[in-house]
Amino acid sequence: MENNNSRYFKYAIGEILLVVIGILIALSINNWNDARKQKIVDQKYFQNLKNNLIGDTERLNLMITYSEEKVKAAKRMMSKIKHDSIGSLYEFSDDMRTLLFVDEFRPDQSTYNEMKSSGNFSKLQNDSLKLKMLKLQKTYIDVASLQEHMRYDFNIFIENFEKFVDWSKYFDLNRSNPTQLIFIHDSTYIERHADILRGEITNLFQNKVFANNIFLSEINHAYGMDVLKKNQVQINDIINVLEIEITN
Repeated sequence: MENNNSRYFKYAIGEILLVVIGILIALSINNWNDARKQKIVDQKYFQNLKNNLIGDTERLNLMITYSEEKVKAAKRMMSKIKHDSIGSLYEFSDDMRTLLFVDEFRPDQSTYNEMKSSGNFSKLQNDSLKLKMLKLQKTYIDVASLQEHMRYDFNIFIENFEKFVDWSKYFDLNRSNPTQLIFIHDSTYIERHADILRGEITNLFQNKVFANNIFLSEINHAYGMDVLKKNQVQINDIINVLEIEITN
């Protein structure tokens, strides 16, 4: 009887162990399958994020170039104001065109927003990537705040400028294509009314508000250019991490 009980007890323990092992194997297979599915989802998001950020980098390159041109134009304009020298009417109109052209950086947040709304962002196992992405979002907020401030300054700038100069007269609007940023000078009008145009610019240069606005424009775009370059470094860093994740 004791031998039978002992064999039965061992048999029961063996059965229990087999059941437990079977459950553990099933859980392991299920977890592996879930991890595989999540990996596929992550890879899709990583590739889309990379594409979004590459587009943002190209956009930033353009915005940095615009900022550099605006800083140069503002410096030239400040030099003319200080020396009370108008110079070429064509150069003046070109510099004003550069300063009056407005564009802003708007990042492509489509993939990031989708990851947040679906809960997949919180499932990312790469904590370093998550932290870099969160820091990038903060930088985007800083850029948006800076652009809002510059938009306010620009509105004051253009409102004051229009009191002195009708800038549209410098260009042949029928031959120009503003949507493509192509402006053709109306040389006939400029040459015929050169004295009037120079008189308008003289009055403009004597206006302290205009001079201050040019000075602010130089400072704002120089600072903005620095912010955009730092933003670019962040994005390139994240792209490198994403490439490693995609390769793995």
